Amino acid sequence: MVGQTGRIAGTRQHPEHDMNSRWTHSRADGGRNDTRTNTRRLLAIVFLALAATPLWAGVQARLERSIIQDGDTVTLTIETDGSNEEARPDLSVLEKDFDVLGTSETRQIRILNGHRSDKRLWQVELDPHHGGTLRIPPIPVGTEKTAPLTLKVVAQAPAAAGDGRGPVFMKTELEPAGTSPRVQQQLLYRVRLYYRVPLVEGSFSDLKIKDAVVERLGEDSQYQTTIGGQRYQVIERRYAIFPEKSGTLEIPPIRFDGRLMAASGQRFPSTGIDSMMRRFFGNQNPFDDAFFAGTPFGNAGKRVRVRSEPLKLEVRGRPAGYHGSDWLPAAALKLTDSWAAGPPEFRVGEPVTRTITLEAKGLESSQIPDIHIPEVEGVRLYPEQPVTENRTDGEWVFGTRKQSVAYVATRPGTVKLPAIRVDWWDTGAEKQRSSVIPAWEVRVLPAAGGTSAALPPAAPASKPTAAAPVAASASTPESSGTWRQPLYRYWPWAAGGVLLLVTGLALLRLRTSGRERARSNAEQPAPAAPARRSGDLRRKLQQACEHNDAAAAEQLLLEWAAREWPEDPPRNLAALAARLETGVDEVLRLERARYGASNGDWDGGPLWEAFRNGLQIRKTGSTDSDDALSPLYPKWS
Repeated sequence: MVGQTGRIAGTRQHPEHDMNSRWTHSRADGGRNDTRTNTRRLLAIVFLALAATPLWAGVQARLERSIIQDGDTVTLTIETDGSNEEARPDLSVLEKDFDVLGTSETRQIRILNGHRSDKRLWQVELDPHHGGTLRIPPIPVGTEKTAPLTLKVVAQAPAAAGDGRGPVFMKTELEPAGTSPRVQQQLLYRVRLYYRVPLVEGSFSDLKIKDAVVERLGEDSQYQTTIGGQRYQVIERRYAIFPEKSGTLEIPPIRFDGRLMAASGQRFPSTGIDSMMRRFFGNQNPFDDAFFAGTPFGNAGKRVRVRSEPLKLEVRGRPAGYHGSDWLPAAALKLTDSWAAGPPEFRVGEPVTRTITLEAKGLESSQIPDIHIPEVEGVRLYPEQPVTENRTDGEWVFGTRKQSVAYVATRPGTVKLPAIRVDWWDTGAEKQRSSVIPAWEVRVLPAAGGTSAALPPAAPASKPTAAAPVAASASTPESSGTWRQPLYRYWPWAAGGVLLLVTGLALLRLRTSGRERARSNAEQPAPAAPARRSGDLRRKLQQACEHNDAAAAEQLLLEWAAREWPEDPPRNLAALAARLETGVDEVLRLERARYGASNGDWDGGPLWEAFRNGLQIRKTGSTDSDDALSPLYPKWS
């Protein structure tokens, strides 16, 4: 029994050991399986997290609304993880279908359990160009792009479509109405905003037209009107439109963006320190008043957006019957002239300034070409830079172009100034017209100061020729029956005359030789510039020439001339040049720099060199007009 029992016991213990052993192994295997399962799950979570990381960390875009009404704006939000500080959204891809009205950027930083996360957001306000289903394309932000989005723009309700029943609407008007304008003709475009509820703020969009120049005319005007029994406030804005080419011209709509004053009765919100304010004022907001509208204290009010209707018109080109050299379509055109001194006095070598003024109603000054001033024989013309100006009376543009020209006569006598003619197109009468300054004659006086440099030829042979017949008639008394005394009675007088003649010639020779000796001892010509006599004037003139200061150089030269001719000083550079033998070119270059069309560019080096070497004065008494006038403007033709 014992042995059997022992065997039985041994036998019974063995299976238990086996069971425990199997349970232990099974438990160990199960633990390994659980570990493997948990590991797999953990790896799956990690992989999913890693796979999801680009989705959360990438660039995202969303719209506040997917359906809006025509005239409304929508906010597009672009979000990134903030890892790239330099990345910015490229909004140029939106310009095809939207106007970007504004962009704001914010940054969010969150720290949770020691982990920091950055987020950057851009909020972009968009205004659709038209209705329908619009696609917002992928927007690049650094090296990434947003997903495309879809926006649906539906038509407004009839009461808000601008038919006069809404609180805010717009209307436009184009003048001239019902006709096709000419190219470059002014069009008057009126934009009117009607509103019957108070506006806190607002602004118009800019008017930009392809193939046309647009100019705003004056300030906005405000008035009141009644439509359908409703009283409306009106804001009117005017534009001048100048089509640049013929064909179809499209005027896009103008948009108004504003805010209406909030309705009264606004209550305090139930957050923050407003509970303290409620203790004093109750539930009524004290800042809910028109006085605080548009301020940080007042209510922002409801946003309103309206736009005008687009327009199309046909623009005609130049008429076939127009024969003017320049195309000038205007409602009116005036051509006048004036003189710096009236009546003008023309004198050889002295400039006389004439100003030609062309004013056109319905043209900008940039559309007016240079005024053609005909050449005049015996007179040199020195035009100055034209002066242009634009002004408006609120409905029309008035362009003005003033052209001043200096007339410098080269010889005395009568000079005829030709007529000046400008052809233009009358847009009101649809016909070509011409504005003319008539031709007129002027009398040119000799040069001032008694100089004969600009005098006409003196014809020296005319007087001796006229005296010869008189002497001949006196020497033939027999033919006229005149009594003649004997010739021997006059020989003492003849001898005395010969003696006086010889004595005079001798004295003249002595005087001439003395002058020649004086000139040889002077080392420089006698009539040299008095710069040797005035070191201060010479030094100032040198400084003016070195600094290319044309105004100072002119003043100093005329001061020198006043010392040289104290009784009759030249009044300008042209008159001074007429009295000089050397340095004429340099003096006249200075005059052209001051009063000509050279934009004021002047090099003072040549003038100083000529002055330093001595400006020789022209000798008087010459009767050769051509020789006297040749240095006046020797190189300008």
